Amino acid sequence: MNSDTEAVKAYFDAWDSHDSDAILNTLTPDGTYSDPIGGENLSGQAYADYANSLFSAFPDLKLELISNIVASNGMVAAPWLLFGTHKGPVGDFQPTNRAITLPGCDFITVENGKVKKVRGYFDPEFLFKQLK
Repeated sequence: MNSDTEAVKAYFDAWDSHDSDAILNTLTPDGTYSDPIGGENLSGQAYADYANSLFSAFPDLKLELISNIVASNGMVAAPWLLFGTHKGPVGDFQPTNRAITLPGCDFITVENGKVKKVRGYFDPEFLFKQLK
């Protein structure tokens, strides 16, 4: 495993620990996160707040890498499945107690052994259909 894949593994481990401070500790000081629901270029407390809102909405949230991480020159592709049970509000969706499975992929830039940029891709419509 190289330092890029180690940085990404630490990032996913922090998510699975439901620890927003640990997530932020895997990032460079100017590290950012973007996805179709959370918004563009979240950083610092805004990113921690977003992660915590997901942990509240899905207290059993789990991210499972579904194939080998592909890394080359500081760029990493990490396909995943997100699992969770909807126990708290997500936007306008009140808790349904429904289990969800959401496929997606993060494209991650790593710099000096830390995550600099995460761009998450998934289909929000597929998620919201599971919550109805």
